[in-house]
Amino acid sequence: MLHNETIAFAWETIEFEFKEKRKDWYWIVGIVAVILIIIAIILQNYLFAFLIGIAAFLMVNLAAKEPLVIPVEISEQGIKVYNDLYKYDSLYGFWITSNKKEEPILLLLSDRRISPIVSLVIHEDIDVMELREYLSKFIEEKEMKESLTDRIIDKIGF
Repeated sequence: MLHNETIAFAWETIEFEFKEKRKDWYWIVGIVAVILIIIAIILQNYLFAFLIGIAAFLMVNLAAKEPLVIPVEISEQGIKVYNDLYKYDSLYGFWITSNKKEEPILLLLSDRRISPIVSLVIHEDIDVMELREYLSKFIEEKEMKESLTDRIIDKIGF
């Protein structure tokens, strides 16, 4: 936790939007997995068949997972998301936009190689303009979109 006296903004957000899956969603995942496994076996690609089975198993398990409540703290030291502290020198930019539900979203472009864009839903109690003004003191404002991975996951129904 950042030092309480230096925190300028703090809120909680959920890890992801939980969408209740209907039985037909599970059936579709299962049927597609079985078809792909059969094709992989016909092509004698047993490793690929095994990986498809693991992927289908993980998709079904993750579909039932409840999202974590993630605390977000913004201070002069950086931005803390759950247990990760993003210091301002490791962030290349930020952008505030909105999602399909018209909720404000804070996008952070970090120096991480895998999934460099961090997407955080901003709580309704936070003044977006004050947050934008505060962050612009430390990081450059750059227009960006949610990552392709986030958009694909949203389309699949996760």
